Amino acid sequence: MPSANVLKAKQARVSELEEKLKGAASFVLVDYRGITVADDTELRRNLREANVEYFVEKNTMLRRALDNMGMNQFDDVLNGTTAIAISKEDQTAPARILGEYAEKAAKANGSFKQIGRASC
Repeated sequence: MPSANVLKAKQARVSELEEKLKGAASFVLVDYRGITVADDTELRRNLREANVEYFVEKNTMLRRALDNMGMNQFDDVLNGTTAIAISKEDQTAPARILGEYAEKAAKANGSFKQIGRASC
């Protein structure tokens, strides 16, 4: 059983994720397995230029935040190596940028892929 401080920190993180998702125009979940450091750096730069926030998050935290918002359709894909891209402005930017990278990765190693997305 986690200590009270750890539990509070986890609850705060879930609340923070919920707020980010509620304020989003859209978000995309990806399995980032197999991405190289160089490719990750380029991908993050492209996302930053499009004002898309991209970060790795624990699956349990994402699952709880999404479930609290009534979006439990993502429960089955939240396993393994998961990152999320959130756009507050452009509804298509995360899917477009990550989709382009996923196509490129499919030709190279086939492991990086989009696993879920939603418009908010």
